Amino acid sequence: MNYYVSFILFLNVTLLSILVPGGPIENRDFSKLKGVVFWGFNIFLISLGVMTYVTSYWMLKSSEFAVLGAKVVSVLYFLVYALDLGKIFPKSPTEMSKTLMLLEIVNMSLAVYLFILAITM
Repeated sequence: MNYYVSFILFLNVTLLSILVPGGPIENRDFSKLKGVVFWGFNIFLISLGVMTYVTSYWMLKSSEFAVLGAKVVSVLYFLVYALDLGKIFPKSPTEMSKTLMLLEIVNMSLAVYLFILAITM
């Protein structure tokens, strides 16, 4: 089960990383975000990615912190996608593409699945 949860964690961070602004899927304009907000959000996303890699490793090593880490990152992933899909944050004058919307729905569902797995461990 630990290997499976570790894989789901790795999948979460991989799917988040392909959604970087300016990449093949995320093409919205975030130039209206002020520097502190823009960089704060980017630092948060980078930290979430690093925390996910660490939690994935902990899960492979059956660390006592792994399950708690999986719960925390799953909630954070859910919030990131829910806020974006709800058009709360980040706001952009450019509409979200259908591909991006679909991927965010899939990623949000994966975060819910990860949380369910974590609470059953």
